[in-house]
Order: sequence, then structure tokens, then C-alpha cells
Amino acid sequence: MNKTLSDIAIVKAGHPFRGKIPEEVEGSAFVVQIRDIDNDGIIHWHQLIRTNITGRKNPDWLQKGDVIFAARGERNLAGFVGDIDRPTVCAPHYFLIKVTDKSVLPEFIAWQLNQDGAQRYFANSAEGSAQTSIRRAVLEATPLVIPNIEKQNIIVEFDNKVKQEKHLLNALIDNRSKQMQGIAKELLDSGNQS
Repeated sequence: MNKTLSDIAIVKAGHPFRGKIPEEVEGSAFVVQIRDIDNDGIIHWHQLIRTNITGRKNPDWLQKGDVIFAARGERNLAGFVGDIDRPTVCAPHYFLIKVTDKSVLPEFIAWQLNQDGAQRYFANSAEGSAQTSIRRAVLEATPLVIPNIEKQNIIVEFDNKVKQEKHLLNALIDNRSKQMQGIAKELLDSGNQS
């Protein structure tokens, strides 16, 4: 079924911080920034900074099932918010996507927004020269193909397995590199002693 993002979700702006986000060691909230999401759309929760949220408006706290979308910069990636156990907002460089259609998995939407078709759409629709950005209307008009829920589940599960395998392979590569560095150091140290 062909739809646009606005057919199945509400898109909101990220939290409106003014200027640089102040890091507060004892802050009452956490902030997801552009640097906190990797090329696979995985949010690295352990590296979020703490801050204090000010202002009269109640913040849009991230909740399980939300999708965040990096609207500025060269990487317009989506990340799925899974289990979350602390008060967290996303920076103004993000849009917060709340899927309202119960027949659509938020994880599937995050996956589809990160695929080549959507990424080409964003590249063709981006504005700005020094720093490109995606407007809310452009994101809301993103064309999507929504299969039945069973197929969405299969795709999401397969994508999760691919990410796990990639993580394991990268860890193995890092381990091998460290082993090679150890061999080189040992060789150089023994050469300096003779």
C-alpha cells in the first residue's frame, strides 16, 4: 500500500534549545544529538549528554515506539526509540515522528526512511548549500510502501539480525587489528633490544 509519512504519523520538531546545548553533569534530562546516531540508525544511548530542560512548554519526551529523524547535515537518518528509561528529548536538528496508524510498525518506518529510495528523495529535496536540511513538509510527504504487518515484522527482524552481524564482525575486525598492533609492538621491542 502506497502512503506518505503524514498519512500514518505525526511529525514534530525536536526540542527548541537556543544555541549550544548546555551540558549539565547533574542535569535532569538527556539529549539525543546528531553525533549520537550511527550510519545504521542506531541511537547510542550511553553517550548522550545531560542537561536541564527550561521553558514553559512541556517537552516532547521520547517514548518507546518513537522514531527520530536527522533533518540537518549530510546524513538524514532515522532511529527507532526502543526501551527508554530516562527523560530524553531530541535536539532541534531532529524531527520526532509518532506513528499513529496501528497497522504500521515504527521500527519498519525507521528502516524504510534509511533505505536508498527514501535517501534519494531526501537528497533531491534537501535545501541549503553550506548545511543542507530537510523541511517538515518534505519529510511528511515522503513516499512509503507499507506491506502487511507480518511482512513488516519479517523485515524488521531481518534488519536487526543484519545489524547484530555487522556489530559482531566489526568487533572481530577491531580485535584482529589490536592483535596485529600487539605483534608489531612485540617485534619492534625485540628488535630494539638486540
